[in-house]
Amino acid sequence: MGSSPLLSFLVLTYLVFMFVTPSHSSEYDVAQEPAPPVTSRKIPRNSEKVTMSLYYESLCPYCSSFIVGPLAHVLETDLMTILNLRLVPWGNAILGSNNTIECQHGGDECYLNIIHACAIHLLPDLKQHFNFIKCVEKLYTTPDRKGAQESWEECSGKLRLPTQSIKKCYDSGVGKQLVLQNGKETDHLKPAHEYVPWVVVDDTPLLDDFENFIHYVCKAYKGKSLPRTCSSRRNTSINKDTSLQSVCHASEARSGDSQGSTR
Repeated sequence: MGSSPLLSFLVLTYLVFMFVTPSHSSEYDVAQEPAPPVTSRKIPRNSEKVTMSLYYESLCPYCSSFIVGPLAHVLETDLMTILNLRLVPWGNAILGSNNTIECQHGGDECYLNIIHACAIHLLPDLKQHFNFIKCVEKLYTTPDRKGAQESWEECSGKLRLPTQSIKKCYDSGVGKQLVLQNGKETDHLKPAHEYVPWVVVDDTPLLDDFENFIHYVCKAYKGKSLPRTCSSRRNTSINKDTSLQSVCHASEARSGDSQGSTR
């Protein structure tokens, strides 16, 4: 029985040590349960998101209108809680011999496609690279537009983005490799794309109904509760008035109407 006080002292010391020893967690993390085995973890909510891919080219006026209009608007809505948006710059470009790229709207389009790809690569945050691309599209398509390089550099400066990193991505050839990957993805679409903008929601092409993409995103979502945007009559109604004149046709690029290339 003489050892009882000593034993009690040791136990008390151990308990005090356990509760006062600092950890690397936040001061608000009072207690943390051990992580469950991978097989028993719940799938993160992000995995329920609907993936929408926009295949486009930087100087197609209809791609530009789609980006600065409907897409820019939807980024400010709660639809983004269920949407994983991907931008794939390549469009109707054609890969020639020695990896030369011919673009439907000339050399500036080839150049800006690469700049867009560099921004997407260097700025993984969707809003960052989307806002940059939207800015370039708006600035370059104004009547008194500046040159392609001056346009994107101005946008990069306004948004405080890493201009030199984007430039290095282009100059080093990394950007070209990125758009070549985009080209490979675009050219392997099933069914093959016929024009841009070409919108695909969870592997289903929307064809000429791409302007009603919100309806299809909401329909494809398998989660428990839909965002408010999905309950809007204006956003969920189907409008079949989309004109195929409001697209840039791939057949025109293949017929030799392309206006420039890049090496």
